[in-house]
Amino acid sequence: MTRIAIALVRPAKLDFDRLRSLAEQFHLDGEQVEAENAIAINGRSGAVVHGQPTNRMGGVTTAVDLTRGIATSEGEPLKADAAASMTTELLERHGLGAAGLRSEFQLDWRIDAQTTEAVTFDGKERRRHPVKTDVRARVFLDELPVSGPRAGASLTFADSDVPLRMMVMSWASLERYGERELIEKDEILSELLSAAKHRNGRTDGLEVRSADLAFWAAPYAGGADLLEPSWFVEVEHTDTDTEGDAPKQLLRLPATR
Repeated sequence: MTRIAIALVRPAKLDFDRLRSLAEQFHLDGEQVEAENAIAINGRSGAVVHGQPTNRMGGVTTAVDLTRGIATSEGEPLKADAAASMTTELLERHGLGAAGLRSEFQLDWRIDAQTTEAVTFDGKERRRHPVKTDVRARVFLDELPVSGPRAGASLTFADSDVPLRMMVMSWASLERYGERELIEKDEILSELLSAAKHRNGRTDGLEVRSADLAFWAAPYAGGADLLEPSWFVEVEHTDTDTEGDAPKQLLRLPATR
């Protein structure tokens, strides 16, 4: 029997001084807005919002610049390595994310950046050119990724080192919250395929394409704020009449009992 740890997190709580400093990084100005479980700097040029710990999106900071489009139509977007470096610098400067957080878990913060191209047509020929650079930062606990709406960070850059948009989850603390029995992959897939045979409108051509274990960072719903292991299973419906690639689904299944 394999056992796996459950993580207890405490989302970061920000004040207006830190939020104003972040807004200045984005060249945004506006009014301070405070709700019961969130704060924001809201202006005509954009907004920065932070969900406080009791919010469903507690710990998540979101920023958006409304003066620029999501991609640059002229010039070159920020290079991928420069965007990754800028992301690290921005998060460290404002104390956001999970990098440097002390924990009983082996905690890794991994950043990946890539440039997206667009195709333009001038009436004579089509031309591909880079238009934006997206950065994604993922958190790993004991080598398992953390996935969900309150996990990691994502930013988009155009032709400057000031992001167009940002979403980042920040924790004030991260600790172990006991252990549970892990449901092994073979068992969870066997139960999934067995249950699929009895579903309404079932088809026989259901194949598993992948199954990965990760911590699930769900919206906060009260009580202890936990990161619990889940199996993320991609299945493909191979006996449909759909042209092209067969339909796929990504299912999240509890990985412990």
